[in-house]
Amino acid sequence: MSGIQNRIVGVIGRKGSGKSTRFEELLETRDRIIIFDPMAEHDWTPNELAGLKPVEIAREFFAWAKRKPQWAANFVPGDDLEADLEELSRMVYDRGECAFGVEEIPLVCSANHMPDNFGKLVRTGRHRGVDVFWTAQRAAEVPRTLTSLTDEFVFFSQTEPRDLDAIAARCGSDVADQVGGLGMHDSLHWDVINRQVSPRGVVPRGTTRPPGQDGTGRADPQEAPSHFWLH
Repeated sequence: MSGIQNRIVGVIGRKGSGKSTRFEELLETRDRIIIFDPMAEHDWTPNELAGLKPVEIAREFFAWAKRKPQWAANFVPGDDLEADLEELSRMVYDRGECAFGVEEIPLVCSANHMPDNFGKLVRTGRHRGVDVFWTAQRAAEVPRTLTSLTDEFVFFSQTEPRDLDAIAARCGSDVADQVGGLGMHDSLHWDVINRQVSPRGVVPRGTTRPPGQDGTGRADPQEAPSHFWLH
């Protein structure tokens, strides 16, 4: 896909299916990356924003990143996941021009509810140049507003009737039937705009990796002072 502003990509699959690995692959080639990481899984980024006051640490990071062409970080929230997502979403919206990844959407949303600031980012992030990537284990638990605005889906196996019904309502019964027949580690990539299965999956927009050209997103120690926040 090309020429789409505020692209929203969803990755749905059960634990152990390869969902988080695919999520990482989609994000790691981007120039500016911030991940809401409640399980603290994304240590491939060079900066982990965590601690007793992760929101304050994130504010410091965004102040540093304001004029930087490349940066990447994972934000590990505190006990109040929704409040921390709201603060991070506001910072991402204000910063603009970046890729925002949110792991395990159902931890902070329900089928009928999205926090206000995150909802604003989903609905109007195109005006700020923000692309949103999200994951969930079950399709039925994702907010309907989010699925209705998602441009591309990466589906791993789903077998529960409610999940297949949710996929059929958004993408059609043919797609739901194919997803229901997937093996545990197989995936199907559905392009909503063109209403077709994409054999190559989602093609990231912007292919410059952050420093650390090994594909992990980790900084080369000699480059870190000029490119990465030294927290």
